[in-house]
Amino acid sequence: MIKKIFYSILLFFFFIPMVQGERTDYSYLKDYIQMPDVQAKNVLLYNKNDEKIVYEKNSTEQISIASLTKIMTAVVALEKINDLNLVVQVPEKSFEQLDGYTKAGLKAGDFVTYKDLLYATLLPSGADAAQALAILTYNDIETFVSIMNEKAKSLDMLNTHFSNPVGRDSENNYSTLEDMLKLLLYALENEEFYKAYTTRNYVTLNNIELESTLVAPAKINHLNIDIIKGSKSGFTSQAGLCLTSLAINNGITYLLLTANSSYQNNYPNHILDSLTIYNYVFTHFSYVDILKNGQTLKKIPVEDAFIKEYEMNSTIDKSIYLEKNFVDNLSYEYQGIEKLNFKIKQNTKLGVVKIKYQDQELYSYDVYLQEKIKYKYTKTILFSSLLVLIVFVLIFLKKK
Repeated sequence: MIKKIFYSILLFFFFIPMVQGERTDYSYLKDYIQMPDVQAKNVLLYNKNDEKIVYEKNSTEQISIASLTKIMTAVVALEKINDLNLVVQVPEKSFEQLDGYTKAGLKAGDFVTYKDLLYATLLPSGADAAQALAILTYNDIETFVSIMNEKAKSLDMLNTHFSNPVGRDSENNYSTLEDMLKLLLYALENEEFYKAYTTRNYVTLNNIELESTLVAPAKINHLNIDIIKGSKSGFTSQAGLCLTSLAINNGITYLLLTANSSYQNNYPNHILDSLTIYNYVFTHFSYVDILKNGQTLKKIPVEDAFIKEYEMNSTIDKSIYLEKNFVDNLSYEYQGIEKLNFKIKQNTKLGVVKIKYQDQELYSYDVYLQEKIKYKYTKTILFSSLLVLIVFVLIFLKKK
């Protein structure tokens, strides 16, 4: 019985096609992608569909992150608040140590909702709203910051530490773009965060009109920001101009993080950087078909059969993220059995087709004998006929 089970398992793995293999990252792009120059010293572009990094520059460097800190502030507050529509009063302590930092326009004693404070933290990057959230949810800023750091650890943000909920420059308030990507991906899973992150304008309960930090600079400098669907910016003298953003093109969701862009003559280089990268990627990159169902990949001769050659065809449609011009220069390299004979049965793995761009392997596709081939068995018939003839002769001689 055990022997039968063993052979059944063996046959299962032998006859069932293996999962096709592709690169687990976009390393094949690195030698060919020519991202345009931007002001930002730190860049990280992420394809959310594939969960892969498209491009990075200094993304693991420890940097000051300015108001990108408020992404964590929003996350920690959201996970504590049970009712975003609950009306609360803005504490007087919300305005301590905020000289030189952007405020949403709140006043001590204002009655607003938690939702108002969330939007005031993310859209205009209000430091007053961020500190109000911290105090109202955990009673004091110090406790709130400790929860921020606990959350960072739980998200495996190993090169991150927070010292305040605002993004104030401090040697103890730092991260990397790689870590901030982990945080942003987590934050966007929260429906309320996503709504706020992708909102441009909002009016609070006490009629404060809030606007995304992208809107005014883009309008003044005649920049079209329609492709940016969501964002959170930041700026301090130490961090430079920073921006995390979300964009969607041809069904592909991108996250882009930039930091350390220069602040020259009030020009929003962080916005220009992001637009430059997005426009380049939208123009040059997409999902490219590398396999089509029924596509002939290789023909190999068949020995002693009614057909002279066997066509190896793809049984799947497959597209991968590539530079659009790659498709004209793909090569299909087959490695495996070079000639079929009657010993090779249906469903046998014949080999693998490796799809390459120059010397970079993009995808490997296992090829199987998909049909039952009819053989002439010429040698067998000749041998059998000869054997019969010999037997006949021996019988005839014996009778003599």
